[in-house]
Amino acid sequence: MTAGTSGIGRAVVERFLAEGAEVIVTGMSPERIDEAQRAWGDRARVLRADGSDLGDLGRLVAEIEATGRDVDVLVANAGRDVDAKNLADTTPEDFDYVTDLNFRGTYILLQKLASRMADGGRIVLVSSIGASNGSRGHSVYNATKAAVRSLARTLTSELGERGIRANAVSPGPTATVGFDQFTGGSKEIEQKVAAMVPLRRVGRPEEVASAVTFLASAESSFIAGVELIVDGGMSQV
Repeated sequence: MTAGTSGIGRAVVERFLAEGAEVIVTGMSPERIDEAQRAWGDRARVLRADGSDLGDLGRLVAEIEATGRDVDVLVANAGRDVDAKNLADTTPEDFDYVTDLNFRGTYILLQKLASRMADGGRIVLVSSIGASNGSRGHSVYNATKAAVRSLARTLTSELGERGIRANAVSPGPTATVGFDQFTGGSKEIEQKVAAMVPLRRVGRPEEVASAVTFLASAESSFIAGVELIVDGGMSQV
């Protein structure tokens, strides 16, 4: 599980632990890593790894291989964006910063771990409704999340003969640190966003975690290559 020490990622880890899974989790913040490891104890192993750094990804794969076990479920959750910028104002540095984690890092991790996946394993990729809604000022983020969603299709085609299912979950606005950064902590902005959602509220990390858990479980055994949208209907009506 990448990026699992806060927000949606943390909610997914805690749901998996509640279901009895053994989890290897990555994070970036030393404080959050330490706090999560204390909270989860020996039920999870929390590692520092930057998903955009190939060296860190290599060390993560080595840690997984050292367990001597195949990977039953892989959840790729790491992602980030920059402040809203139109196409003309986006710099090459902005482009690299977002794509190196959201798509390049995700792709390389999947490439390295595909051979370590158990037959019948499950891959869940965390995309975003930004992959299809074309929101202004987020062209690079939206494009990378569309690429992540596309991977669920290709991985299903390439790995399906081994019984491996790949699917994507695309959250809408969700109450996380990232959403707080987007709103600047403004209740007024949060209310404006909520008013755009048919259910008139933003989502909770636990609600996205339920969708991820479903796609990672036997309950979705004949679902592959799909995008499960968790946005209160925001992108659908």
